Amino acid sequence: MTNPNQRLEPFDETFQQPNIHRGKRYGKKKRSLVSMIIQIIVVILTAIAGYSMWKQPIFNIVFTKESVDFDGIKNFNETIGKMHQLNINLGNINDLQQGIDRLILVFNGFFILCIVSLVITILTIVFNRTVLKVVNILVLTIMLVITLYFSYIIKALAQEIADVFKKYYVNVPPDQVITEADAIHNGIILLGCSIGLLVISLFFRNRMPRLK
Repeated sequence: MTNPNQRLEPFDETFQQPNIHRGKRYGKKKRSLVSMIIQIIVVILTAIAGYSMWKQPIFNIVFTKESVDFDGIKNFNETIGKMHQLNINLGNINDLQQGIDRLILVFNGFFILCIVSLVITILTIVFNRTVLKVVNILVLTIMLVITLYFSYIIKALAQEIADVFKKYYVNVPPDQVITEADAIHNGIILLGCSIGLLVISLFFRNRMPRLK
């Protein structure tokens, strides 16, 4: 005859198993402090770059010892008039006004992108999303390209004015006519640093703390 205790042993062992598998429990995502600090630095650098392009000199007219900022570019005709005081016919330089008008549009686009970047960075501080960081990198890259374009335009303008002087047998190096000023240098350095910091911040995401 079968012992009743033997039949109950498998049933009892079911409740005596020490290993019970449970799913891992996680709490609310923990924000990355490093990423937050990086975003704050990016806000400061971007704001300084935008302010520098708005208020600081963009290029220097060497032979008239004058610095031209954004407002000076908008009134470029007056600057051209001061060049005429040298009693040299500068020919087609005045025709550059149309190019200056297009340049002003590019400047306005730069300032709009600067505001967009600041908003995105602030949102990244709050949410720390990778998508926001990638979009901000693209925006800052466009701003950096625009700044490099300004640098190219300044050098091209200096070369064109130097070529005009050569027609009158006056050899003047382009860097003795017009040179880049602080705004261009600051923009290239600050925007480049901001892009580099954002790339680094991609490796710092919100973490899921494990609950015991």
